[in-house]
Amino acid sequence: MEESVLESLGLDKCEVKVYLALLQLGESPVLEISRKAKTERMRTYRILESLTDKGLVSFVTENKTKKFKAANPDELFNQLEEKKAALKEVLPKLKRMLELKEKKEQSVEVFRGTKGAKALINEILETKKDFYTLGPDFRPHSLDFFLTHFMKTLEKENIHEKELIKKRGDIISSKNTTMRFLPEKYSYLATTMIYGDMVGIVVCSEPFLAIRIKSKEVAETYKNYFEIIWEVSKK
Repeated sequence: MEESVLESLGLDKCEVKVYLALLQLGESPVLEISRKAKTERMRTYRILESLTDKGLVSFVTENKTKKFKAANPDELFNQLEEKKAALKEVLPKLKRMLELKEKKEQSVEVFRGTKGAKALINEILETKKDFYTLGPDFRPHSLDFFLTHFMKTLEKENIHEKELIKKRGDIISSKNTTMRFLPEKYSYLATTMIYGDMVGIVVCSEPFLAIRIKSKEVAETYKNYFEIIWEVSKK
């Protein structure tokens, strides 16, 4: 277990063997270390130099003999904390770089099953912006609990929804939902949601199929279509 943990901190297998050998030996010359670690002598020199550069080994010279000593294992933790602090400092910049890249990219993703549909719907909450829904003829009851919680969260986060739907029926909605109604002579077999720069389409028959389109242009176009239909729909 010690070996795998040390490797996860950035040491290679030979460095781990030499460092552990030094911990057990205490201050020792290269020959003893190579025997304990079962590494070739010249290679052990190179490994010790690498560990010294990493601050995990120190050395002294006595009677022209160089002896090495492992640093206190606390140094590993200190180095890890330093790396975490450094990462924390640059993390906002790294996130901005990713966001700028994502804003430029357009993508289409397909998710299958209930989890995919839920993930797409939950993404609306992450935008924290008002959104638009073109609802289906029916609601799969397997999503009742999830949708009830979703609507409560909309109210809590003060996110508003405009929804176009065929008929009121047993719709699960929130006090932040404003509805208008579509002609009943047509069938609507998928839910379309426009939120932020995204368009999400969920085919409501099980197993669910969810399609996520990321494109500012597509989202704006769908929003305009929605508003045109909204204006001529019944309140």
